[in-house]
Amino acid sequence: EIHPWKEHPKGIPCIRGQHAPEIIYSSDRLKKPLKRKGPKGTLEFKEVSWEQALDEIATVILKLKSEYGPQCIASFFGRGNFEQSLWRMFTPDEDGFLVGNSIFMPLGSPNAFSVGSLCYIAHGAIAPVTTCGAPLGILQPDLERTEIIFFWGTNPAVSSSLNEIIPIQKAKRRGAKIVVIDPRKTATAKIADLWVPIKPGTDGALIYGILYQCFKKGRIDREFGEKFCEGFFELEEYINLFHPEYVKNITRVTENNLFELSEIFGSNKKITFFTYSGLEYSKFGVQTLRALLTLWALTGHLDVEGGQRFQFPVHSQFQKPKVKFPTEVPPIGMDKYPLFCQLTKNGHFMEFPRSVLANDPYKIRFLLIGGASILTNFPDTALFTRAIKALDYVVSVDRFLTADALYADMVLPATTYFEITSLCGYPNETPFPGAIQFRKKIIEPVGEAMNDYLIYARLAERLGYGHLYPQTEEEMVKYVIAEMPFTLEEFKNRSQEGPILLSEVAPEPGREKKWISGGLRRDGKPGFPTPSGKWEISSSILKNYGHNPFPFPAYLELTEDLQDKALKKYYPLTLITGARINSAFRSQHLNIPGLLKYQPEAEVLIHPDDARVRNISTGDKVKVKTPKGEVRFIARVTNDILPGVIEVNEGGGSPIQPEGWRESNVNFLTDADIRDPISGFPVFRALRGEVEKI
Repeated sequence: EIHPWKEHPKGIPCIRGQHAPEIIYSSDRLKKPLKRKGPKGTLEFKEVSWEQALDEIATVILKLKSEYGPQCIASFFGRGNFEQSLWRMFTPDEDGFLVGNSIFMPLGSPNAFSVGSLCYIAHGAIAPVTTCGAPLGILQPDLERTEIIFFWGTNPAVSSSLNEIIPIQKAKRRGAKIVVIDPRKTATAKIADLWVPIKPGTDGALIYGILYQCFKKGRIDREFGEKFCEGFFELEEYINLFHPEYVKNITRVTENNLFELSEIFGSNKKITFFTYSGLEYSKFGVQTLRALLTLWALTGHLDVEGGQRFQFPVHSQFQKPKVKFPTEVPPIGMDKYPLFCQLTKNGHFMEFPRSVLANDPYKIRFLLIGGASILTNFPDTALFTRAIKALDYVVSVDRFLTADALYADMVLPATTYFEITSLCGYPNETPFPGAIQFRKKIIEPVGEAMNDYLIYARLAERLGYGHLYPQTEEEMVKYVIAEMPFTLEEFKNRSQEGPILLSEVAPEPGREKKWISGGLRRDGKPGFPTPSGKWEISSSILKNYGHNPFPFPAYLELTEDLQDKALKKYYPLTLITGARINSAFRSQHLNIPGLLKYQPEAEVLIHPDDARVRNISTGDKVKVKTPKGEVRFIARVTNDILPGVIEVNEGGGSPIQPEGWRESNVNFLTDADIRDPISGFPVFRALRGEVEKI
């Protein structure tokens, strides 16, 4: 049974956590290693021993390395491998926003890929680093003191963790107002004081419309702009385009809403914000996010009480293996997205098909996929299927068979969190700063399932560098905490009472606007940790990488290649996808009966006005069409979506899902060639589409 740990700051299970026993003991769980015996594209496997499976994989890797070089070996890791020990043990021992896995770096391969190729890095790293010199994790919302909270392209009420919504609910109870900007009336929008529906992909125009009003009414911090900003005067000139009528025509935000937003930013209210993938999945996501950060900075809500606070993390006390990022051969994607690759110490997986299918710049031949489902999450499933099918050898490490497993040569069964000894790490965030806790094994592994960490450690042993990775769970935990002021036994005992705080990281009294006092730079000088020492509206980093240094444009009607009138005639609706549902996480758990009851089939949300002219009612089977193809969905007619916009569920396409999800993979409709030019992220939130009743 699953019960909340009421005294724990993070002790509230989401709906998926409440169904954990059903997930753990599902008849679909992988229990033994499986070796392919049938053709690729089928689920024809035979059971083999762990020794045979790992020996074969290591033999293949070493043979391919000998023939083609280590760069032909690659790994891809997704959210299923976000367990803390994997982060701590398989991250290179150097700076970098790595969200991949370094398992093959000691072998000499630079090709660690991850879900970071289409999630988080644009808003969490590239946009803030090129603007203020620090990742977004250091700019934390001051929820305990704020008066107005903006949710711009994010929906924490249906987040991956209920813990994110709790401090927001507390803020609302004490009187804080909530503003949501989103084309959908999300669960968060339904508890908001103001919902501002907006045409997908046009957020930048709204940001500039707000700035236009603030400049016009003298509500800009000019001293900050003139003294501490690079590109302030160019921005001031550019925003003259964005008068209310112009903004309304682009964004479909009413003039009343625009003025209301402008009044909020021009007031003395304490304002903070949250954002996520809603902005980074547009054509100019990075520039839109840079414009959003600049809106907060210029209107006086940066590093002040109730705004976005610079809150620095504690120095890492976690020990990790001395593994460096290989530099002999560049990773795949470095030629097109060098900023991404430099920041993340990752390759860019959007360029994976080019490598495999065109041998450009060289060919990846082996792929280990850990805790991920590439074929249900990346755009243009047909393209990525061809690429994965063309590999010499594929390994899937997971708890269930995925769409990728259809093309795997070996499938390895992994454990859930309940079946391992490990550690939990909590990030440096208000009101709960960095902390660590021992993860106690609750049950023995189901069947022969093995801890993901041990799978990789034992594979490393066969590849000749097992000495880098302790070969038992407890030895691994002991290794990670070796530099902390407690022993393993003390760690276990103290963890029974709750998380162990590594340091108090609260905003210091009198330390607001730390760019004035020199609190943001290592040299102690006033300013920001950017090349110019200023808040870079005009980014020197982007300029050096060949991009427009200004966050212009930060919007577009859709994308250049979708402006064709013929396309608009046949695909008149704006398609968005990627929003989460409560009962699943991406493609995970859509085979669990207790969770499927909340939504048994994949849906397309359509406004009543658009449904009426197409003779569509809720529950109808429909075809959603784009220039890439057509896929079947179930219609849900709702006022919770802007007219002219459709929202299509993602996550379908796994072979173990029921038909209503299995046959509804939205990424057969998305386009891998339509991307943000800076991050390389695919556009999921502003595509052309149409819906037809079947």
